[in-house]
Amino acid sequence: MKQARIYMKRWLGANERSKQVSTDSWYLGFSDQLLSLIDQSPLYSKKFEEEKVDAAVSLTLYLQDAIAQSGGWKEFSDAYHRLYKSYLPFYKLTDSYVPDEINVEDISFVLWTLLSRYAVFEEDEVIIQNPHDPDLVNLSQKVYDAMDASFEEAPICSEPSTPIWVMGLDLLEMDMVPLPEIKPGMPLKKDVESCLAYSKGEPLLYFATYDELRKFFVEELKWANKDENLLPELRDERNFVIYANAKGMLVGPNTSYCFCDPNNPTYDAAKAATQGYNLFTYPGACPFDVLKYGMAKGLFPDLQLPFPGGKEVLHEYWDFIARYFLCEYYEGE
Repeated sequence: MKQARIYMKRWLGANERSKQVSTDSWYLGFSDQLLSLIDQSPLYSKKFEEEKVDAAVSLTLYLQDAIAQSGGWKEFSDAYHRLYKSYLPFYKLTDSYVPDEINVEDISFVLWTLLSRYAVFEEDEVIIQNPHDPDLVNLSQKVYDAMDASFEEAPICSEPSTPIWVMGLDLLEMDMVPLPEIKPGMPLKKDVESCLAYSKGEPLLYFATYDELRKFFVEELKWANKDENLLPELRDERNFVIYANAKGMLVGPNTSYCFCDPNNPTYDAAKAATQGYNLFTYPGACPFDVLKYGMAKGLFPDLQLPFPGGKEVLHEYWDFIARYFLCEYYEGE
């Protein structure tokens, strides 16, 4: 008899409960069956056993939730639809997509979440999976076929999973805050007034080096010429952008090369194309209002994710990508 590779404790943990219910044995057995498909996929050829188990368990949670029409997947799908008027990012949903049933696109998105990785700690590597990778699409279809073959016999679970296995719903419940617009007669902070006077009303200013930025602070903003007053923590950074707005003045280091603006001498199209997506995926890489302003004004034409078709994916789904990867830095200060 073939030994199981996934144990009940692991399955119950994924459901965030300790008490077993009558449907758990069936779903545990199904998740173990999925491992053979996962083993065969090039996506998982170099993955550890635990990563394969995570994939099998998460995909089985999706099936459990789809059958019961409750639980984490249902909550995620509903929350995403409330925000974006669609059920999923990345995939064009046709009339064949049925929210109350299993769908290949859903499975592809679950795999995307498993193969992508956001930064928990500052030194963490961020990974963003191509949602249209042929190997991902192929594995999604095989998993769908296995689910479809077992759909009629799959039992309804009375204990719904929690949405955390998909993503934190708080990220989809954050409001999209309008950019802070400067209106005629509005009182502005002194630094903002000085920035706008210097730039002749343009809200963005660009500086290649810290020395240039420091000179601007002293000569134009009239900051005291003392190291401790001149953002010394930025001394080793380059490519600064300043965003003067109704709330105040934001400074973003290592970002100005991304802004395709006639007033920006630091713009680097090649670097923007290869590194600019980090603004959307690394927490704290760019003040969020600066990022929003750049998107709203079409200043990021060369930014793209690091895979074929990555430009289209980033520009269409940038808000979701920012929520997913930036976490509390989305709309954060």
